Amino acid sequence: MSGPSHTSRLPEGDDQWTVGDLLLDADVAARELLWDAPPDTAKAKARSWGEVVEAAADLWSSFPDRTGNLSMERIHKLTLGMHLNQRRTGWPGTGEGDPHLERVVENLSRATEMIAVRRHPTAPLSEPGHLDSEAARTRIMHVVYVASHGVGQALWQYNRDMRRVLDAKHRLSPGQSADQSLNLMVRVGTAEQLAASYLQGRWPAGLTGQHRDPVEPARLELAVARWDVQARRTLAASPTAAHLLFTVKVERDLTVTGGRIVAAAAQLGAVDADQHAQRMQPALGSLDDAWARLGGDLEQIAGRARRVDPDLLRSGAELRASLREITADLGGHAGPTTMAQRADLPAASLEVRRGLVAAVDLGYVVRDVVTDPELTAPARGVQAACARLRAQPDDAAWVDPRDLHANSPVTLPEALRESLVERSVDVIAAAALVDSAGAFLGANREISPAGPQLTGRAHEERAVSLPPAPGPAYGCER
Repeated sequence: MSGPSHTSRLPEGDDQWTVGDLLLDADVAARELLWDAPPDTAKAKARSWGEVVEAAADLWSSFPDRTGNLSMERIHKLTLGMHLNQRRTGWPGTGEGDPHLERVVENLSRATEMIAVRRHPTAPLSEPGHLDSEAARTRIMHVVYVASHGVGQALWQYNRDMRRVLDAKHRLSPGQSADQSLNLMVRVGTAEQLAASYLQGRWPAGLTGQHRDPVEPARLELAVARWDVQARRTLAASPTAAHLLFTVKVERDLTVTGGRIVAAAAQLGAVDADQHAQRMQPALGSLDDAWARLGGDLEQIAGRARRVDPDLLRSGAELRASLREITADLGGHAGPTTMAQRADLPAASLEVRRGLVAAVDLGYVVRDVVTDPELTAPARGVQAACARLRAQPDDAAWVDPRDLHANSPVTLPEALRESLVERSVDVIAAAALVDSAGAFLGANREISPAGPQLTGRAHEERAVSLPPAPGPAYGCER
């Protein structure tokens, strides 16, 4: 048997996702947690963290195992004890979960379903299959490790704030708890240390055994086209702050990750290296900054209510996966030679540039949405975004206190709307510079005789050449 089937495909309708794609996306979602850990998210993260461990343990046990390692079982039992304590104390109580952790749970659960359908439970495990299984376990444990750290960060900040309130007022509001948040923070920290112990010496070296199928040549092209169509379709049909935010995040991913493909093509001579260094690279940096500023404002406005249209979510996830299939390697980024062995870099860089050119028009679409007087967003998110403006409200407050208390949907104040329009115009201008710079890159179908040929290779010649395994480096994303 070939192992945990990193290359098993999702059922028809879910594009070309593999178990490996799902694990990598879960890892990325967990890392995003580290950038979104304010104290007001602690309770949502506390609700979702146990589900992450439950899904990770299920997936872990679905892989054939020669080693009998009990690390995940120990973490799982610790989490079951925490769940019983939460039921007994009533903290953090019912409510929404964390969107990053929910994405992790969904990916791990889908991977488990795929393996359950395809793996024969009694088939002997080959050596490549064993290495593939170990690589998958390493990735799963890294997801648990990073998620634990992100949850711990939010709990620490929450507990600090609760202690300050107790010192000042000697009591907390109903539903808040300093003691229970501290208890959970300590237990999550224990799980983090157990995960770190397993990863020591395995991360990222343990990922070298992962099996990879050749990159499908048309995957990136289809993903770019489908995303472009779906983003416009969703924003036209349902122009919400959550959809704007998700669109901006995916476009920024295309700018940064796609930019790595273009940079690799330039380094290997597949496109004009001088034009890339002098024009394309600075233009991509400006576009990344423009998307980031717009995304930062929308992050505030959207608040915690970020339910996204499933079709938009699916097309965005497929675009991200098709890019990472080329650019991701072990625990970091693939080098130019590795990317060239996986994909036709001139063709891939051309598809990236087509996607980036479409950002000009998408910037106009975003501008039209934010100028729509019918656009609403949660009152608390609008208030938080307005607080960052230099302008002062015409009335006594940006948002009616009654709406603020209920967190009702409210229309955007004019000053906030104008600020978002300015951010959108910055995106349009930066995307136009990228478009202009891309016109001068050219594309060489063959590069120097000493380098790899980028076209005309059979699938068996596209095998990934793995570098020597690096030493232990777990926790590098902190």
